[in-house]
Amino acid sequence: MMYKLVILDADGTLFNYEEAEKYALRESFKLFSFEGDILGISNCYKEINLNLWLELEKGNITKEKLRYERFSRLFKKYKLEYDVNKFSDQYLLKLGESNFLIDEAEEVCKYLKNKGYKIIILTNGIKKVQVSRLEKSNIKDYIDNMIVSEEVGANKPDPVIFDYTFNLIGHNDKNNVIMIGDSLTADIQGGINHGIDTCWVNLNKIENTTNIIPKYEIHTLGELTTIL
Repeated sequence: MMYKLVILDADGTLFNYEEAEKYALRESFKLFSFEGDILGISNCYKEINLNLWLELEKGNITKEKLRYERFSRLFKKYKLEYDVNKFSDQYLLKLGESNFLIDEAEEVCKYLKNKGYKIIILTNGIKKVQVSRLEKSNIKDYIDNMIVSEEVGANKPDPVIFDYTFNLIGHNDKNNVIMIGDSLTADIQGGINHGIDTCWVNLNKIENTTNIIPKYEIHTLGELTTIL
């Protein structure tokens, strides 16, 4: 087979982050007795959070600051006097409970394992959240290792995190590795930067208006079985 090592992103690739985020926000606001428009404030949070994660990829903000800054900005906009630290901690706790999987994730992971691939998760997510979700999920037995950016000190697309991954697992041949993920700027650009093949998981069939070109593009996880 052409590939031996499959590197998978977590959120938006294996885990349904949208559902997890919705659950964590709803439960957290409920605990803080929020009585306003939950949909409106959730949409505002998503926009703030997305922009901060893009800044993280560029190295303009630390993950530790991001965890609290997103809620600080949100509460300022909505004139809420909640304790940012307590709310953030509660949100992360609920996020760690929510192990919703993308459709076909379990079947695809089982398929890859049965085909003999080494399967690594490489994520920019928050470690305690990602570890909790993986442990609670039905895919944990198929995953050989999970590497979280905060334990490396570098985020995708930085080549440092890919170097760390290769060194940790003792893999040297870039020609038999593929990076699979939903983020063009983190996963696909990261793979390109490191000189490995890439597959863009474009579940929503959005137009690629960037100059970041993956080797493969799929619209369902199940399509991976036609590549691997």
